[in-house]
Amino acid sequence: MNKTQQAAQPPQQPPQQPQYFKKRIGSTYYKVAVYQSDTSKENIEDKILRMAKNDAANIANIATAKGATSQ
Repeated sequence: MNKTQQAAQPPQQPPQQPQYFKKRIGSTYYKVAVYQSDTSKENIEDKILRMAKNDAANIANIATAKGATSQ
């Protein structure tokens, strides 16, 4: 790696310590680690909305594929 390539890379930062929360569903307890990024380009609401839309599209694609194969 030459000096130009080294200068183009951002400095490595130590990983942040996660924040935790616990959730009980039924008789099972879950401990969830939450990490935050200082370099993220979307907030948590945008990310969850994007993930929900992607899941809905994937479910629709699966349903369409199953309908096409069952005929």
